[in-house]
Amino acid sequence: MGQARVRFPVRWEGGGVLVVQVVGRFDADAATELAALMGRLDATGQSGLVVDFKDAEHCGADGARPFVEAGLAMAAGGGALAVVADTAEQSVLREAGAGELPLGVHDDVAAALEEVARWSPDTLGDRDADAGSGSALR
Repeated sequence: MGQARVRFPVRWEGGGVLVVQVVGRFDADAATELAALMGRLDATGQSGLVVDFKDAEHCGADGARPFVEAGLAMAAGGGALAVVADTAEQSVLREAGAGELPLGVHDDVAAALEEVARWSPDTLGDRDADAGSGSALR
């Protein structure tokens, strides 16, 4: 049997926050796909994002490192990123540096959404025009 392909279903939650689920095996190739999706979201001005790893079959260090780097770049540019993961995935993500993400790693989507809402409830989904194109979600 072939390896399952990763998918990234997205949905809007209250307050203009986009939740991206990671479904399948999260490796370096999947991290590249997710970074591209984050880049496309950047072009729309979306600044509130939760990435949910609860449905990931596996989160490897080879995928976690580039994901965390993209998240840190997003945060440095003014974006709001919170991560949701099970204990095993949290361990891999933290080893890759996810503890440095300003909005952190959470056990459930509700907690992540609360953290994003506290970050900047007035600007989610509608970044300032002054922020420029490189300000979030890269």
